[in-house]
Amino acid sequence: SSPSRNGTLEAIRAACAAEPEGVGEHVPFSSRRRWSGLELAGMRYVLGAPELFPLGELSTSVWRQSRAGRRVVALGTSSESLEGRERPPSDLALLGLVYLGEKLRPEARSTVRFLQDEGVELKVISGDAPETVAAIARDAGLRVEGAVDASDGAEPDLAATVVGRITPEGKRRFIEALQESGRYVGMVGDGVNDVPALKAARLAIAQGSGSQMARSVADVVLVRGDFAAVPAMVAEGRNILRNIQRVTKLFVAKSAFAAFLILSIGLTETEYPLLPRHLTLAATLTIGIPAFFLALAPSSGPWRTPALLREVARFAIPAGTAAGLGVLSSYLFSLNVVDLPLVEARTVATTVLVVVGLYLVLALEAAGRRRGAAVSALCLVLLVLYLVLLAWDSSRSFFELAIPGAWGVIAAAGGVVLAVSGLALTDERFVPQLRRRFPPAVDG
Repeated sequence: SSPSRNGTLEAIRAACAAEPEGVGEHVPFSSRRRWSGLELAGMRYVLGAPELFPLGELSTSVWRQSRAGRRVVALGTSSESLEGRERPPSDLALLGLVYLGEKLRPEARSTVRFLQDEGVELKVISGDAPETVAAIARDAGLRVEGAVDASDGAEPDLAATVVGRITPEGKRRFIEALQESGRYVGMVGDGVNDVPALKAARLAIAQGSGSQMARSVADVVLVRGDFAAVPAMVAEGRNILRNIQRVTKLFVAKSAFAAFLILSIGLTETEYPLLPRHLTLAATLTIGIPAFFLALAPSSGPWRTPALLREVARFAIPAGTAAGLGVLSSYLFSLNVVDLPLVEARTVATTVLVVVGLYLVLALEAAGRRRGAAVSALCLVLLVLYLVLLAWDSSRSFFELAIPGAWGVIAAAGGVVLAVSGLALTDERFVPQLRRRFPPAVDG
């Protein structure tokens, strides 16, 4: 008969079906009040937390059922008016207790296990009794290290795994306190009572079967309400992060290369070794196309680098400098030692840049046999594509290139050997190791 419905009332209706009656006074449930009430045929009924009722000897049964993981609500009557009340009536007479068992979703345990294996710290905050919440959490596979009762309004211990009897505002404050302690907090909720906490969290996840308000403030909505989607979602996100961090090194290496050329030859009267169209061609073959495929490719290993900028700099600065040395030495040798025409000298410089750039892609991404084979094949295809463009009259004319002679080939080979050997001898990270595996992720 109640005009407002929630999971508790739906479970009671399913077990005790009856014809609805006309409702007089009505107080919808609120987690702040922890009770609801309505008037039927002149009788006022109150349904709420058992501690609001005079339980007498039944208090032992309530404690035992709560410890077993069942939600306990009490049903009673009152002669006092219900309208406009925040506190329950003072003359509550207990009619009985309702025990509700939680049904774990089939994927709950596997999802909890996955998140714990990934180093995610799980906490359960609920308006139910802490004993009930703790029992359900253990059944789902959580390692419960503490259950706190927040009914007194005090700030709960952030180390607690389970927080019970917490209000919507208490949930919000708890989420904010976790974030202020340096944690990245995601919140999963489905009810109106979860909205303040969802809005405060860095990542808000709502169930498709939840309230409209919860869905409207969520960053992610599980349309089917299937938590089995969470592991796949987390794994895909971390895969993207790993790939972006690796591809970033290629883009920064390009900037380091440009800075080296500007500082070494850009301030002199010598003709610049590369035209903008040469840089466009080389960047497309060594960064643009590889980055497109590598950013979407499966990956493994740590997804979060503690010192990302330092790690990027340790790769990009040596790589850019070595590529610059190879390009500059081969260009100056072609131009000043063997007196090649400017267009052929620039072709030599472009060739060195393309080959060294593809080598860097191979050194950065070829980890493991399967991935190494795929990256090697991609680099080979791109190298062949460059040679085709160099051999084709129309593209060669457009990019202002020339087919190099014997001295041009020797100069290009020398520049490549100088750059690659310099990298390989100074740091083993620049040596492609097709049998290498990324270290296991230990940083969560």
